[in-house]
Amino acid sequence: MKTIKVLNYVFVVALGFFAVMFGIDRFSNNHTQQPSDSILYTEDYCQDIIGFADIIPLEIYMVDGKIAYISILQNRETPSFMRKVTNSGVVEKFYGLTPKEAIDLDIDAVSGATYSSNAIIKSVKTRMAIYEKELNPSPWTWQLFGIIGCAVILCVLSVIRKKA
Repeated sequence: MKTIKVLNYVFVVALGFFAVMFGIDRFSNNHTQQPSDSILYTEDYCQDIIGFADIIPLEIYMVDGKIAYISILQNRETPSFMRKVTNSGVVEKFYGLTPKEAIDLDIDAVSGATYSSNAIIKSVKTRMAIYEKELNPSPWTWQLFGIIGCAVILCVLSVIRKKA
């Protein structure tokens, strides 16, 4: 009987170890994966970021994990304010940056178009933060799954052992 009990615990520890190792392996594969070229949209993610008149939807073109180009889509901002923003070069300051670098970039708003430029800056940073999380998920999800799985198995084994 004692041998079966020891084997049950060995089984649970081994199962937990493999679940944790699977989580680490899954994390390291996702973490080192080179992101593909993509276009990221801000509209669905930045509904609460308002310029002077409304949200300012953007397309962010990613190439080799860096911002290659940002396109300001049709919006309800005053055209003269938007010209100030586009002529200031504020958008171009994000070019060539990784998502992490874009999030950490300290950038000032454009004088005379403060609301519009702040909305664009915040939208880019918000979307990059979301993109960064998508690229680098937490490894703890799978490790937690392994730990919970081990706890469930231990509970089931203790119930079975008490009935036997």
